[in-house]
Amino acid sequence: MNKLIITNDFQKAIEEIPHNELFLRDELKMEDVQDIKRTAYIAEKNKKIILIAAKKYNIYAQNALLKILEESPKNIEFIVLASSKHLLLDTILSRLALEKRTYESQKADIKIDNITNEKILELLQKDLEKEEILAILKELLKKDLNEEQLKILNDAVMMIELNIDPKAVLSLIMLSLKVKQ
Repeated sequence: MNKLIITNDFQKAIEEIPHNELFLRDELKMEDVQDIKRTAYIAEKNKKIILIAAKKYNIYAQNALLKILEESPKNIEFIVLASSKHLLLDTILSRLALEKRTYESQKADIKIDNITNEKILELLQKDLEKEEILAILKELLKKDLNEEQLKILNDAVMMIELNIDPKAVLSLIMLSLKVKQ
């Protein structure tokens, strides 16, 4: 049975999910779907699992993928990984069983006393999701902060909950805390 797995950590999910073929992309495009189709139509005696993982799914690629999901070749199972079901068309969602896999995010140990530009850059280079950034901010709220730092962090949490770009908010908060040192 073909399925969609919603996950907050692609690497851990890929390590856990048994598969024979992996298509890992930043954005799934038409040429990727052509490669997936070629791989799927290679005759197999035994079950073969094709894992498709992308941060973004091009709408044209999704439409091309739809046919093979509807009529999968014999012994072929597709597993699609995404960070949100909202990245996929309703027609794709209706053909896949839904499963969620949430992994504990590694807590960033941020020392407010000595935030450097390098530490900020290192944090921003990680591919953190909204929930992970919220977790970092909530951990910072537990630290021994002055009133102004608390206000900055509370404002940042509200901005993220209002769907303002989480990385922009994180960079703003880190730089604000750095300036207040």
